[in-house]
Amino acid sequence: MPFSGPLSYGQISLWRDIQRLPRSRWHEVNISAVWELPEGTGPAAVKDALKALAHHHPSLRTTYDLSDPGNPVQLVHEPDSLSGLNVSEEAADDVQETARRMAAEPFDLTREFGWRGRVIMRSGAATHLVFTHHHLAADNWSQGILREEFQKALADSGSLSDRADSYSLITMAEEQRGDAFKARRTAAERHWEKVLTASAELPEPRSASDERPSHVLQAAVRSTAAQTAAQQLADRLSLPKASVLLTAYSRAVARVCGLPSVPVRLQSSNRGNARWGSYVTSMNQWAAGCLDADPGAGFGELAQAVNKAAFLAYRMGIYDPDSIRLIKQRFPSASVDPEPVWAFNYMVRPAVGAADAEESDVPVVKWDQQVSAIGPKFHTRFIEDGSAALTIWLRGRQVSKELVSELLLGIHEVLVSEARGLRNRPRTGER
Repeated sequence: MPFSGPLSYGQISLWRDIQRLPRSRWHEVNISAVWELPEGTGPAAVKDALKALAHHHPSLRTTYDLSDPGNPVQLVHEPDSLSGLNVSEEAADDVQETARRMAAEPFDLTREFGWRGRVIMRSGAATHLVFTHHHLAADNWSQGILREEFQKALADSGSLSDRADSYSLITMAEEQRGDAFKARRTAAERHWEKVLTASAELPEPRSASDERPSHVLQAAVRSTAAQTAAQQLADRLSLPKASVLLTAYSRAVARVCGLPSVPVRLQSSNRGNARWGSYVTSMNQWAAGCLDADPGAGFGELAQAVNKAAFLAYRMGIYDPDSIRLIKQRFPSASVDPEPVWAFNYMVRPAVGAADAEESDVPVVKWDQQVSAIGPKFHTRFIEDGSAALTIWLRGRQVSKELVSELLLGIHEVLVSEARGLRNRPRTGER
């Protein structure tokens, strides 16, 4: 008999994004990872390691009752339900193509667990595991936890056995809705109302639009110059690199789109609570902020203000999304699809065979054909992967190719030019 209970705030935030889309697009939140297998690993060992993961992490043996769209319920099944894991074998030369194909296969979350594995075979030997999961089962940070524990379980099948059922997603969800979180929920609601009020007073940004709602563009610039510049700025200003990147983002948006301040959504993880740090599920929510973009302020001065605003936004990053939705209804521009919304996410993840970018004075915009329209209108990620290069990734809905390119190159230019300028200025009185 499965345990049942409400979704956590991170889970329900994602579900609200998904449920407004036709079911034909629900697969867009799927995530595929390719994990290299040690030489001599057999398919049976892979299946045993995955079973150990699902035994320990409840989200990997969870289905969902979606009969009431307004109040979805998660059903956490007992470990003895893991006898028929969704793990198959496939001979494939292009592992990344297999990963893309698997990510496009939808999950029926009411009937099956939100993950599947495929062991890639070459010349009779298992070489890789393609692990595909729905975002409700695991977010990007969770993927790192799963990969590390999978490797441990491969080396020692009993390494996770003493940690089974060490946490409960349902308990977390009930705690977030309980009296202990009431003051935090109220503070977050007041913060959202303040940010939405400030955002509503802003002029429409200068941008070229495409009237088709399905029109999505996704591109990236990968640069060692940007990585070096971001680190130099962070060191010189004694600020987190994330705040430096957010400042460059807001300054570029303000310049390109003619905005005096920039309403942002910062991807905030509920993992800030120490007890929830190793939970595997969807733990992200959008934290709200409105950043000053005074063109007369120096980058250092602006970065200090952005750092304070971002810190406040992240503090308010755990909230009831349904309560915030009611607040948004008082702001017509934010009630359905907030415009403009400039989303920001800073990701640090291990390198997986990524080659360093060549140093160049002319950054190259590379377009991606694999796109998803779920989420804010503008979504920018800054990605570090253990190499010497920084990836600046941007997705835009109903916008022109020219605008996406201009924003990406504008962010790159702000980072590089500001780092160059700071090197020639004294540390005191920096502007």
